Amino acid sequence: MTRTTDRIWIHLRAAIVAMCWGIGSPSVRCEPPVGLVPLPVTVHWREGVFRMTPTTCVAAEGDAAVEARNLADALAPALGFRLRLIEKPAKRDCIALTMDASVRERLGEEGYELEVGREFVALRAAGPAGWFYGCQTLRQLLPTAVFAPKPADGVAWQVPCVRIVDHPRFGWRGLLVDPARHFIPVPDFERYLDVMAAHKLNRLQIHLTDDQGWRLEIRKYPELVRVGSVMDFTALQRGAEAGRRTGGYYTQDDIRHLVRYAAARHITLVPEIEMPAHTGAAIVSYPMLGLYVDQLAALPVEKRWTAHEGVLAPRPRTVSFMQDVLAEVLELFPSRHIHVGGDEANIDHWKKSPEMQTIIRDQGLKDEVGLHSWFIRQMDEFLASRGRQLIGWDEILQGGLAPGAVVMSWRGEEGGITAARAGQDVVMAPTSHTYFDYYQGPAEKEPKAIGGFVPLEKVFRYEPIPPALGDDQARHVLGGQAQLWGEYIATPEHRMYMTYPRAAALAEVLWSPKADRDYDGFLKRLTVHVERLKQVQVPYRAW
Repeated sequence: MTRTTDRIWIHLRAAIVAMCWGIGSPSVRCEPPVGLVPLPVTVHWREGVFRMTPTTCVAAEGDAAVEARNLADALAPALGFRLRLIEKPAKRDCIALTMDASVRERLGEEGYELEVGREFVALRAAGPAGWFYGCQTLRQLLPTAVFAPKPADGVAWQVPCVRIVDHPRFGWRGLLVDPARHFIPVPDFERYLDVMAAHKLNRLQIHLTDDQGWRLEIRKYPELVRVGSVMDFTALQRGAEAGRRTGGYYTQDDIRHLVRYAAARHITLVPEIEMPAHTGAAIVSYPMLGLYVDQLAALPVEKRWTAHEGVLAPRPRTVSFMQDVLAEVLELFPSRHIHVGGDEANIDHWKKSPEMQTIIRDQGLKDEVGLHSWFIRQMDEFLASRGRQLIGWDEILQGGLAPGAVVMSWRGEEGGITAARAGQDVVMAPTSHTYFDYYQGPAEKEPKAIGGFVPLEKVFRYEPIPPALGDDQARHVLGGQAQLWGEYIATPEHRMYMTYPRAAALAEVLWSPKADRDYDGFLKRLTVHVERLKQVQVPYRAW
């Protein structure tokens, strides 16, 4: 190669580097192989890297100091050293978390600005949630080995220089887990929350009660866990006797711990206490809640599990009982939203009951649908009087929606559209795109699932705001949520396999701008991202 040719090549190479790192041509960008998931709102790559060494410090004061400490704790196992915490930012070799009130106005409570230079990293937010999510992005900018649980040797801990401005599209970015069908021990719950947080998901609905198990200690009604917690879906399907302790439950101290653990990761736990249907475990424990009290109470406990109708009798003492339960739930869960189910109630049983027909007449109701609505309204008024908000599956629309209720639309999107048009808030959770207990591939090649088919691409292409809604109505869509009903999910490994990478796709749908949706680009980033899942030993499904 001649000197002239050599000079030309040097200039050409410099131009290519400048183009890829956004120097001199900000409209042309080439992403380094960091695989950010979910994709931030804006990313501008720059030349150079910030190197993290044992001398690097993290500067923060006040509330930011908590998130700075959490960042240092999260990085330490893989780094093999702990970043030093200071209050005032140093001029170099420093990561600074600072308060910027203007971020709230521009990006909201969960938004942040992250600027990585060669000597200094600046993370600006209006409060703890923004700092936390900025730290999650900073972790993803590091080599994937940073997620390892022990020191990773031979890794250069460097962050590409970049400016990121980011905020979520939706405020409700959720998953649902189902310990009622198969109990989830506390350590498994903690691990699940850890992985959620890394994807910027912020709601976890806990399906605490169903026909197969009651999982929450209620001190006023101890039989709910003494009797109602001993079963699970597998045991009931096999006809196991109730005397075998196949289930489990959470003590109130367990719940307080999990609430704190989730809150530290900016995740809100949303409790679900099913009513008036999916209540078999409660009826087995307290036959007075069922339709035919004397017949059920006369049976030994192990026979009750298959002898009840699975729907409450909404007599006054049943209403009082469930409100007593909710009163203790409110003491444990600070969530504004309390889920009461409301789905799949076989109200034909009420039609056959003379007692229920009397209640319908006494309350001046038209029919059984009206009785269902009346019952849900009692819970809505109870929760509203205590400063909380009822949320339920879209069947709570039948007979008229309680004034303050939020609808979780699962039977397609029609329930959500109806509620949003009526000016009430909605969380989209349709079976078509968000039921993660459905198969991800051909049934013969997958672990046993309940049915259906929701592959990764279908999740990624979901749009939570239906085209039928105008802008004023669309603002009532709080976000979306994926469901992992637990009938066939009995182990933590299976639960993670059914969750990821589909939850990574949903996280991007709910966080990132709609205009930037690109499935091929997502798959390229996901190829890097799953290396992080490997580091934390998440048994994800390959696509």
